[in-house]
Amino acid sequence: MRTLQVTNQITNQYFVCLQRDSLKPIMWDISRSDCNAAMAELAPNCLYLGKIFKEMEKQLTISGLTFYMTWDTDQLPSYGNNVVAVLLGDEQCRIPAYIHQVRAVFKNMSTVPMIGDNLFLKPSYLNLMIFMQFLRNWVIRTPGLLNFWFHRLVGAKIAPIYDIPLGYFRQDYLPIKDITERQYDLFFAGSLIIDSHPIWSWRFWLRGPKDIARKQMLSAVDKLQTKYPKLKIGVGTTNDFGQEVNFPKDNRSYSEKLMDTKICLAPRGSIFETHRFFEGLRYGCIVIAQPLPDSWFYQDSPAIQLSDWHSLEQVIEKILDNQQLMQLQQEKSLKFWQEKCSEVSVGSFMAAKLNLH
Repeated sequence: MRTLQVTNQITNQYFVCLQRDSLKPIMWDISRSDCNAAMAELAPNCLYLGKIFKEMEKQLTISGLTFYMTWDTDQLPSYGNNVVAVLLGDEQCRIPAYIHQVRAVFKNMSTVPMIGDNLFLKPSYLNLMIFMQFLRNWVIRTPGLLNFWFHRLVGAKIAPIYDIPLGYFRQDYLPIKDITERQYDLFFAGSLIIDSHPIWSWRFWLRGPKDIARKQMLSAVDKLQTKYPKLKIGVGTTNDFGQEVNFPKDNRSYSEKLMDTKICLAPRGSIFETHRFFEGLRYGCIVIAQPLPDSWFYQDSPAIQLSDWHSLEQVIEKILDNQQLMQLQQEKSLKFWQEKCSEVSVGSFMAAKLNLH
C-alpha cells in the first residue's frame, strides 16, 4: 500500500481510491492544509473534504475507522464495521454493491433520482430529456437496488446512506465584499459543449439536459443584456468541466470574479446539483438556480429557483433595483452556507451519524 504521508494525531485513517486503480488506496493525511497530487486528481474540492474530516474528528466518539474516498460503487479495498465509504461523483444515484459490508456510506450526490417538473403538465424539450435521463438512471441503478433488497430480505445488516453537499470545487478563501460594491450584476463561468451535428444525427435531437438548460440560460442573459445595456454581465464558457474560463477584459481568477458578483447564475449540470450553487452561497452572492433536490442541505435555501429561464428578467428587475433587498439576500446566503453547507456544519453532521452506529 502506498503512503503519501503518515497521519499525525488523527484517530482514524483516510485513503484515496483513484479512479484508475480503486483497489490500491493511497493514504491521505487530512492534517495537511493543501491537497496532495493523488487527492487533487480524485477530487479537486479536497480542501473542502479535508476540512470537513478535521471538524468531524473533533466530535467523533469512536476511533479506529477507515475512510475510503472513492468513485467505485462496486468494490472497496477492504470491508468491515470499521469501514466508511465516502462515495463521490455518482451521477446515476446508485446504491453501492458493498452496502452490507461497511459501517456507513456518505454520498455527495443523491441516491434518489430526481425528475424535476412533470413532463405531462409542463411539456418541453428540456423536460423530455430530463425524463429520459431519469429513466436511464433507474435502469443503471436497478442492479444495486436489487442487491440492496436481497441483503435486506436475508437479514444482513445494511449500512445507512447519507447525503452530503458537493461543496465548492476550486475556490479560494477571500474576504467577503459588500454586495452593493461588487462589479458584476450577473456572472456565469462554466462548461458548455458546442458541437455541430447534422439534422439526421441522433446527437442533434438527443441533447443532454445540461447543455439544453445552459443554452436557455445564455439566451435569457443575451436578451437581458440587449434590453438593459448598462447591466454589467460576465459570461464565459469552456468545453471542459473544471477548466478556467478566460475573460478578455478581466484576467482575475474565477474566485476573484465570483467574489465581485452580485447574482451568481447556477444552471444545472449533468445532474440537478452543481458546485456553483455552493460557491455562490459561500461568497455571499444571490444564487439563481434551477429546481434542487430535497436533501437536508438544500431545504429552506435562500437561492431563487427557476423552472424556466425565461422568467429571469422579472427576477433580476426586482433584485437589482433594491439595494436593501440585495444586502438582506447576501446575509441569508452567508448564514445558510455557515449553518448548512460549511465544513463545520457537514463535519458535525457526519460525526453525529457515525456516533449513532
